[in-house]
Amino acid sequence: MTMKKLLFYFIFCTTISSGQTLDTIKKIEIFYGYGNQCFPQNGIYSRSELFTLEKSESETFFLLKYKKFWSKSRKKATIFSQDSLVKKRNKEIDSNLITDLIVNVNSNKENFSFEFLKSRLNMPTKRQIKKLARRIGLNYKIDCYGLFDCEYRNHVIDSIKQFDKFDKFISSLNLSSKQMLVIGYWKMARITLYSEENSVTYEFSYTNNKIGQPIIKWYNKNFIVSYGFVNLLANEVVREIIPKESITFKAFDLNRITEDYICWYLQNH
Repeated sequence: MTMKKLLFYFIFCTTISSGQTLDTIKKIEIFYGYGNQCFPQNGIYSRSELFTLEKSESETFFLLKYKKFWSKSRKKATIFSQDSLVKKRNKEIDSNLITDLIVNVNSNKENFSFEFLKSRLNMPTKRQIKKLARRIGLNYKIDCYGLFDCEYRNHVIDSIKQFDKFDKFISSLNLSSKQMLVIGYWKMARITLYSEENSVTYEFSYTNNKIGQPIIKWYNKNFIVSYGFVNLLANEVVREIIPKESITFKAFDLNRITEDYICWYLQNH
């Protein structure tokens, strides 16, 4: 890390949020979950994970535990239960990753663009495109019924594989702090920084897109006053900290935006 970057991190992290500095943060929690109203279905209707990182006496952060939750209903949603599983990790986390996490959940990079994503996204496959087209009832746009239809289908598929009009797709997304509220379904992630004096929470809502942007920030669980901004680097840092086998690791994968893009392209072309 260069001296210039170190100086930036020092200045930035000493003023990251109200009443918090890098030195005063004692605990970090990373939560992700999704669920829906189960009535009148039986089975699992929500899943979530919680990762707890705490600072040791040596000022080093450790991922202490990884807790999984799932809620179930039985007998036509008249009986409910919640199960959990705790995995103790006690894994030391590189201090640079902690710094990167804190910096990036507090930085508005405005990097939700094809220029930023093009080296990170895998090319969509024909199988993936056809599967999504059938799921949203637009398979007629990529099915082949004759010579002309085949030419059109191939044009659509090739355009998607080249991420045609990707920036136009991004401009159609709601990346403001005012996110849509969905009744009966929830899917979100939260990162909370705790000091002895207060807490700061950063929420990633997945109702608007599959990578949880923008980041919504508030202090001490005050949901009235919030701030929204975009920084896809935060997704990448989270994935470097948490276990790869977790559903949270998959949820922060930037490649998930490709599915949103394919559906948007098929619906608008």
